[in-house]
Amino acid sequence: MNYIQENIIHEMEIKKSKFITYLFFVDSEEEAKEHLVNIKKQHPKANHHCSAMVIDEIVRSNDDGEPASTAGLPMLQTLQGEGMNHILAIVVRYFGGIKLGKGGLIRAYGHSVSEALKQTDYYVEELISIYKIITPFDQMNIIETKSEPKAKIMDRQYDQLATFTLEVYDTSILEELVELSSGTIDISHQEDIKRLIKKH
Repeated sequence: MNYIQENIIHEMEIKKSKFITYLFFVDSEEEAKEHLVNIKKQHPKANHHCSAMVIDEIVRSNDDGEPASTAGLPMLQTLQGEGMNHILAIVVRYFGGIKLGKGGLIRAYGHSVSEALKQTDYYVEELISIYKIITPFDQMNIIETKSEPKAKIMDRQYDQLATFTLEVYDTSILEELVELSSGTIDISHQEDIKRLIKKH
């Protein structure tokens, strides 16, 4: 799945109608509804405030007065076509006096979201494993010098033994460290965390 991290505003004009697209990273439907309320407050005179969201299994779209399936659905299809998740798209329309017809509306709303997505970087979710390594002081140098690039030392604590906390990107490093230290280190898995990283 693809994610955004920054909120986006994109504006375009189609046959004198103004389309303003907002993209938000959202964690819940309640958060999405709050954004929609705020956008409606910002644009009280707009003719339509159409929306689409994808938050894991929650998939919603709303035409907000436009003909059925001419606004929210093409917006949603654009988000899904790009593999987006945890995202809310709102397109505010100020009617310019020229009717676009159903086909024109479908193209306009889908294109508005597509163009807004081009303004942002995509991120993907990465699962990172956190490990704790307890080592005698005479083996510390192995952890310090051999961990990267397969792991990164996040924390060091010193007592009767040295304790390192590592983010591990490739678990093969754990076997390598055990071998290099002749089995004198103790390794324990702590947790797995999710993080968004920029997609290249």
